[in-house]
Amino acid sequence: MDFGYLNLEGIAFSDLYPFLISILIGALIGTERERDLLEKKKRGVAGLRTFILISVLGTLSAQMAALYGSGFMIVAIASFALMVAIGYAASATNLGRLDFTSEVAAVIAFILGALCHSPETVMLAIALAILGTAILAAKKTAHRYVEKIKEEELLDTLKMGTIALVILPLLPNVPIDPFEVLNPRNIWMMVVLVSLIGYVGYVMIRIFGTERGLSITGALGGLVSSTAVATTMAAEARAHREVVPSAVFAVTIASCTMFPRILLEVFVVNRDLFVPLLAPMISMTAVGVFMALLLYRKGETIETDVNLSDPFRLTPALKFGAFFAFVLLVSKLASIGFGDAGTYAASLVAGLADVDAITLSLATLARTSQLDEGVAVAAITLAAITNTLVKLLITFILGSKEFGVRVAMIFVPIIAVGLIAIILF
Repeated sequence: MDFGYLNLEGIAFSDLYPFLISILIGALIGTERERDLLEKKKRGVAGLRTFILISVLGTLSAQMAALYGSGFMIVAIASFALMVAIGYAASATNLGRLDFTSEVAAVIAFILGALCHSPETVMLAIALAILGTAILAAKKTAHRYVEKIKEEELLDTLKMGTIALVILPLLPNVPIDPFEVLNPRNIWMMVVLVSLIGYVGYVMIRIFGTERGLSITGALGGLVSSTAVATTMAAEARAHREVVPSAVFAVTIASCTMFPRILLEVFVVNRDLFVPLLAPMISMTAVGVFMALLLYRKGETIETDVNLSDPFRLTPALKFGAFFAFVLLVSKLASIGFGDAGTYAASLVAGLADVDAITLSLATLARTSQLDEGVAVAAITLAAITNTLVKLLITFILGSKEFGVRVAMIFVPIIAVGLIAIILF
């Protein structure tokens, strides 16, 4: 179809798609901004329709830049930012206030509209629009959080970021010992993990209270490292005697999470080994859960007014890092001494440091018929028992005597059931 100089035959949906997406992005941000104005019962410079047009203007500017050069986009952004500044300055004079948040949101809407023009960045624009709108909508929650946050908590957050995002990347990622087991970055990663679990536990306690906060920390931490959870809770129990019952519950939950995690790893690597391993893992999980629920029903875990003033403690994490490095070295030396034939001995030693590595190794050997399935099941169970015993020792060494005794009342039955499972199954 040709109407003189206007040719409509080349227009396709792909040409309109970027503009449709930018309309939706502008509508999303604009709806939140106009809702905020209605809630405050105040007038504003930009609402739903204005933000839609701003986003479309960004897409149109990117379209023009593609035709006439990138310089057009630079001028467009600068001109729009100046226009927004003038508009909001005028609104500050007329309305007696400056809505700087909406001014920044307008510039972001323009840039997101420009990102919609490219197929490579359109999904990024959508994701940023959703995240940006969520940040705008969380105004009340953010204000309440800032009002409650303490100076010490802010400083400890910066410390947590320093050890995780500054120190960790600077450490060498290669072994530094002749046995090739002491990797500085891997060891420091365990320090970061223990510190992070402790920090998350503090946040959970602030949000949900002592009992539920530590329980959630135990469950989440157990998905990554139940040993790290035991280390963190031992430090909490030593520093604050009143959290001992809840810390015991958290360590139990984390340890019970370890057994299903082993089953999941085996299921992924060697499904034929999954069913034979099901009985010992489920048995130990059932005993642990039963003991934890028994503890809960007695009401021993209910703690209320607990004053945890230090969300970040590096000393327990450093002690665990040193312990982890020591166990790695001892495990390697024991493995060399026993040789390849000492599967059970290797499992016992490997379980001192990490149950995941030995689980994956034995499951792989059984899958390739290099190891009998029965031997693999028993060896993996022994590794889990050893790891449980290590966590029990940690509770005594890094925690208080009361904490260690309470954990022993739960872990000893778990270990006993594991040994019985090896004999019976």
